[in-house]
Amino acid sequence: MNFNEYFNLGVISKVFSFKGEVILRIDVNYPEILANLKTIFIEKGDALVPFLIEDLSFQKQNFLKVKLQGIDTEDQAKAIVRSNIYLPDSFLPKLDKDEFYFHEIEGFDIYNENEELIGKVSTIYDLPSNPLVATIVNKKEVLLPLNLLIEVNKEEKSLIIEIPKGIFDL
Repeated sequence: MNFNEYFNLGVISKVFSFKGEVILRIDVNYPEILANLKTIFIEKGDALVPFLIEDLSFQKQNFLKVKLQGIDTEDQAKAIVRSNIYLPDSFLPKLDKDEFYFHEIEGFDIYNENEELIGKVSTIYDLPSNPLVATIVNKKEVLLPLNLLIEVNKEEKSLIIEIPKGIFDL
C-alpha cells in the first residue's frame, strides 16, 4: 500500500478492556464523520494493515473506543498500542481548489512573495492559533506561519508565503 494515498488519523493510545477493545486518539476537526467507519489501517513496519471495525463509540472529544475484528484479548490489544492509524484520502470530503488538508502539502515547494524558491515543506505543525510549515534553509529548520499563506497551487505543488523579515536569521 502506498502511504501517499492515506492520511494519518491518529494513534491507538491504550487498551480499554480485556476483550481487546482499544482507545483511538484521533486528529480530526469533525469526529462525527467517523460515525459509520468500517475499516481502519494500522501501520505495521512499512505496510498498512486493514482491520475491520466490529464496534465503535465516541468517548471524550477526539477519542474513540473501538473493537477490531481479530483483536480479542488484552494481550492482542497491547500489541497494537502506540500504532499509527490511517484512512484512505478518498475518505476525506473534497475541498475547493484553494483549500487543502495539511498532509497534502508535505513536499510542496515554498516560494516567497517575489516567487523565489525558499525550500520544500518537510513538516506541518498544526498549532491551534498558528499552524506552521517547516523547511530547511542553509541546513537549518525554519518554521513559517501558514497564516501568512498567499497562494496554494495543488497542480504545481507549490505555496507562496509572505516571509517575515529576519526569520532566516533566528
